[in-house]
Amino acid sequence: DHVPGLNVGGWHDAGDYDLRVESQAGTILGLSWAWELFHPQLDETTVDQKQKLVLIHRPDGKPDMLQQIEHGALSIVGGYKSMGCLYRGIQDASLHQYTHLGDAATMTDNIVFMDDDKGTAMKVHMDYAKRGDQSEPKIDGLPPLGFPGSADDRWVFTEDNPLHEMQAAAALAATSRAMKGYNNDLSEDCLRIAGELWDRVNAPADAPERILAAVELLVSTGDPRYKAAIIGLAGAIESDMEHYGWLGARAIALVDDGDFTQQMRAALEQYRAEVDILESGTPYGIPYEPVVWGAGWGIQDFGVHQYFLHKSVPDIFPSKFMLHAIDFVLGCHPGPNNASLVSGVGAKSVLTAYGVNRADWSYIPGGSVSGTALIRPDFPELLDWPFLWQQTEYCLGIPTSDYVFLILAAKDMLAEEQ
Repeated sequence: DHVPGLNVGGWHDAGDYDLRVESQAGTILGLSWAWELFHPQLDETTVDQKQKLVLIHRPDGKPDMLQQIEHGALSIVGGYKSMGCLYRGIQDASLHQYTHLGDAATMTDNIVFMDDDKGTAMKVHMDYAKRGDQSEPKIDGLPPLGFPGSADDRWVFTEDNPLHEMQAAAALAATSRAMKGYNNDLSEDCLRIAGELWDRVNAPADAPERILAAVELLVSTGDPRYKAAIIGLAGAIESDMEHYGWLGARAIALVDDGDFTQQMRAALEQYRAEVDILESGTPYGIPYEPVVWGAGWGIQDFGVHQYFLHKSVPDIFPSKFMLHAIDFVLGCHPGPNNASLVSGVGAKSVLTAYGVNRADWSYIPGGSVSGTALIRPDFPELLDWPFLWQQTEYCLGIPTSDYVFLILAAKDMLAEEQ
């Protein structure tokens, strides 16, 4: 069936055309943190959601970051209001579209196709998917998928996935704060849906995927049940400090519980000792181990976590780890190619990247690539070559919002230390 509410908001990766809910959630969560903490007032873009119009280099009197947060939230909220659940992904319908290069607007006829009562379009599509044919599927009386007059050129899939549901709940809870006073209706929708996702998720009360959502919901609502949930998740946090220690640190002031504070601080001191050991094994000032896929995005994520650790427990975690993560992204990384991993930023940066314009050997300014990969057994490689997604693909989510957050955080942190 046609699903309304999905033709607004959201972003696809710059290397392909799928919209994943965890990517949308990760982006608006990071941008909402950045807005809440730093309030950047940059206004260089006109965004008109009613007319579906974007004009770059034309200010409209509204902070660009708020408009971007709104844009991502509209996609998640629109899908949830239509289907009563999150989408897993909004995907290409055909191989012809998947291999398309260029602006995504050129792969649609902008016509809504309504399936017949027999489900012919869906049956043909699913049969095609099962066969794995390289040919285009044919529907009686219609052109091949992806061509003018064909069946719908996007398909939406759903799933039951506690991790993604809790990621979205956390993102929507944080977004509700950012949207308050800017788009109050959307703010209310975000907080309501975040609460519904928390209540309905099919995961044990001590499941670690609940930690992030519990923290953001507590900040947004002050509801003591989220405080109780965080205290109940102390063991899960303590058992995996690499991934959840920063959340435990954030929660210390929010929970304000003596036992919880003592447990978290002891675990954080141990984690700091582990970070020191890992950091001492590299010349980059951060834990880093080369892997087959470039590690740049993980380093950025580490840097964001280090910001919250430093702000929450500055006597345990210094600011240096966050700043060194930025150094890594901007060129202080292994291999002969020491380009910045953010296109257009730095004297030398990745300017042939796996984006939608890769066939032109071109780049998208501000795009963030994963960077230097490891060619086994021990050769670090970052080629000036746009078709290696494991080195130079632009992606949405953490690779996008983490870099923006880190630069704003560094500016704020360095100003404080002067």
